[in-house]
Order: sequence, then structure tokens, then C-alpha cells
Amino acid sequence: MLKKVGFLVNPYAGAGGRIGRKGSDGLNIENPEIKERVFRFLNKAPENALYLIPKYKMGEIYFLNSKLNYKTIDVGNSDRTTRYDTIKAVKEFVKNNVDIIIFAGGDGTARDVYEGLEGTDIPILGIPAGVKMHSGVFATTPEAAAILLNKFLNGEARLIKEEILDVDEEKYREGKYVIRLYYIATTINSGYLLTPSKEEMQYDEGDLEEIAEYVIDLMKSDITYVMGPGSTIKYIENKMGIFTSFLGIDIIKNKQLVKSNVNYYDLISLTGELKLVLTPIGKQGFLIGRGNQEIGPLFLKKLKKEDLIVVSPMSKIYTINCLRIDSGDPSVDKIFMGIYNIIVGYNKFYAVRTCDEVLLK
Repeated sequence: MLKKVGFLVNPYAGAGGRIGRKGSDGLNIENPEIKERVFRFLNKAPENALYLIPKYKMGEIYFLNSKLNYKTIDVGNSDRTTRYDTIKAVKEFVKNNVDIIIFAGGDGTARDVYEGLEGTDIPILGIPAGVKMHSGVFATTPEAAAILLNKFLNGEARLIKEEILDVDEEKYREGKYVIRLYYIATTINSGYLLTPSKEEMQYDEGDLEEIAEYVIDLMKSDITYVMGPGSTIKYIENKMGIFTSFLGIDIIKNKQLVKSNVNYYDLISLTGELKLVLTPIGKQGFLIGRGNQEIGPLFLKKLKKEDLIVVSPMSKIYTINCLRIDSGDPSVDKIFMGIYNIIVGYNKFYAVRTCDEVLLK
């Protein structure tokens, strides 16, 4: 008997990423890139299952030309969908006794999916498609989600408990970006196919001082530096007298700020020699694709792997198994796979390789 897979898509997830918004909540536009991510999953999805999917844009439109076995459910909204449609769809999945729920979205969608479970312990797995993906229920890539599902159906994946995290909405309204634990959910894992939840870090200022001094000494006047988000990189900027948003991406030349809080379209317009300065996310290990979605494939095609300057205190590196890349284009991701000599102090380096296991053919 075929196992049942509940499957849904939040068509608005991820819409804010390329334009520099740190979430898609409140945006009334669909994300044009989500279709590609869903199809990347479906192209690898196992055929030995019955997929239960909402009608219209929350699922059905992706299956119309698919060879997968599916059955539609009606959640009653074919136009503008909301979180309540997600919750309603999950409740229908529960009524139909699905074995697992796969969803495409971000942290907000993960919260809605969990709320629809109403206390049941059905495992959930996210296809990474949102702006905010701090939670530990997301596969590393759409392809990894498909492989994980296949392993689950064949009894080869582990059931584990992971955190559902999201921005604290009250703090966010006060202008603070604070991550809050909302729920503990059941999900599945095998190898490096699942992304751990993000871990907030505290760093030794002496380490940051050495990293900043070394990076500043490396900078050349004829090169444009794109500075990623995060406290380590903002510390480097602060040492140059540049003070910008902790979450933003900035452009620097001659150790002067050219533009702050740039978006994807600002980056793809850059010319000349470029360097990209990044720090991985604690525990998750992402260099590209989480928290810096302004850095998309068209910009990355202007760079070589050697143009990435990766910095991190050792205390963060100890939490990372490997580095992850998810630009939205697997062919671009391949360019940046390999070993990175991460700057951990003044002329001090620590070699960490990328998680090639998740770049599934």
C-alpha cells in the first residue's frame, strides 16, 4: 500500500529575499523563483507514494504534468491564499492520515504547518523556499528534500525532534531582529541532508579584532568589496568607521561605504574586480542562501570561488560540520564547492569544506 504524503506550497514565501526584505510577511506578491524550487523537488521526488495536494496554486498546478500519483483536496481558496489556508490544508492532511507532510516555504510557513497538526506527531519537512529559514525542519536544498523523502518511504531516514524558530514579532515591531523558539516538531534526517536550526553565538572580541585587522590590511583600493550580513562582518566595517544594519549587505571601495543595504539588482549592476566577504551561519553552516538572498546567481556568476573571503571566529566554526551553498541555481553552486581557508585571526586560517553530499545530481 502506498504511503501518503501531504504536500503544499506557500506561493508568497521568499518574495522579499532578493529585494533585501528580511521576510515576506505582509508582501502581496508571489515569489517567481518558488516554482523552480518546487520543480527541482518534484523532478527527484519518489514515485512510490500518493501525494495529497491542495487545489490550484498551493499544490495542484505543479502536478498537472507530473507522473506522480496525486489526489487533490479543496481548501476553498484559488486566488489570494493566506496562512489560514495552509493551516486548513494541514488539518485535511491529518484527517486523511498522511505519513509525512512536505511544504515549500520558510519559518512562517513552518509555524503554520505545525499549528495545523493540532498536536499530532506527523513528521514535517521543508523545501527551502523562504527568506527566514532559521528552523531545523528544512532540507538543505530541494533535491535533498526529495532524497530525504525517498529515504523516509524506504525506512532509511531517522525521525528526530527539531526546533521551529522565527522572528519574535513583538521585538521586530520595536526594530529588533530577535529569533524566538516557537515549537518542537518531528522531522526526518539522514547524513547532511537536513539543515540544523540556527544557533546564536557569542564571540571573543580579541578574535574579532584580529579578523578585522587582517581583512582591512588585505583590502586593495581598486577592488570593490561586497560585505555580507552578520556581526563578524559588521565588526570589520565598524573598524573602518562604517556603521550600517546588522542584517544588510553593503558595498565598500577604498575602505569607504559606497552603498548600504543593497539588493540583488544593485549587486548585478556592479562592474570591475569584485570580492565577496561572508561569514557562515552558526551551526547551519550556510555561506550563501540563508540570510543573504540578495546574493543571487547572476551576481555570483561575476565571481570565482577565489573571490570569496570567508571569516569566522573559531567558536562558530566548532558548531559547523561543513559549509553550505544554496544560491537558487545548482550550476552556480557547483562553482563555489570545495575547501575554504576561513580567516579566524590575523593571518590565521582554518580549512573547512563544503557539504558536497547535498549537491545531488
